[in-house]
Amino acid sequence: MRSRYCAFALGLGDYLLDTLASDHADRSAPREALVLALSRAKDRQRFMGLTILEVTEDEVRFFAKVFERGKDRSFTELSLFVREDGEWKYASGELID
Repeated sequence: MRSRYCAFALGLGDYLLDTLASDHADRSAPREALVLALSRAKDRQRFMGLTILEVTEDEVRFFAKVFERGKDRSFTELSLFVREDGEWKYASGELID
């Protein structure tokens, strides 16, 4: 989770795509377009911090401090990861109120 958060902050679209689970819905988009969109997140959002709240074997609950155009867009998410070819991949996430 930490590496994906850093990748969003740094605009590492290739890494973000490569760490998606093979059956993630975003994988159906053309690679170049998705990489470009993921890379540009850093241009409109400021990633100010990540707090890991809870970890189980395949889930991570975290709080991400994010600002967009000066507005607080921070959120808490419960992310599900799956193991593929010996690596953890992001499968899905659910926003938590």
